[in-house]
Amino acid sequence: MSAPPPEPDSTPPPASIQTPISAPMEEKLSGAYRRIVRVAAGLGVAASVLAAGLAGWRNGMGVALGALVGLLNFVWLHHGADVLVHRMLSANGQGPGKLRVWLSFPLRYLLVIAAVYAMIKGYPRMLIGFIVGLALPVMASMGEGIYEALVLSKTNTSD
Repeated sequence: MSAPPPEPDSTPPPASIQTPISAPMEEKLSGAYRRIVRVAAGLGVAASVLAAGLAGWRNGMGVALGALVGLLNFVWLHHGADVLVHRMLSANGQGPGKLRVWLSFPLRYLLVIAAVYAMIKGYPRMLIGFIVGLALPVMASMGEGIYEALVLSKTNTSD
């Protein structure tokens, strides 16, 4: 005789994995993409003006161009992720084509590489500002992560 099959593990996952979020909280947190884009654009304008005032118009222009390329890269990343998720969730090939999904990611990098190459070859004095501008969407994303952590911790402690 064989042993009976083992019983499935019926213990619930730890509470840290199951964090229910209320509808108002979900609504507040679902605007992350819009907030990141707005903050990155605001940082780009502020940093461009500051760089132009402190280090000259070339650095200000470099920051502005870097912020524009970085923001465009971020928007395309968001769009590419949406296309990928849509393809994964669509029924039997009714989503976007494989080529469209495959091209959405490398084309972003080609844009950044082409912009950096053009900056190095044509405008080397703007390069430092350009690199700073490229980092602004990353800073906006980090700020959004901190914001969401604070909002979630505030709601968790008030329960």
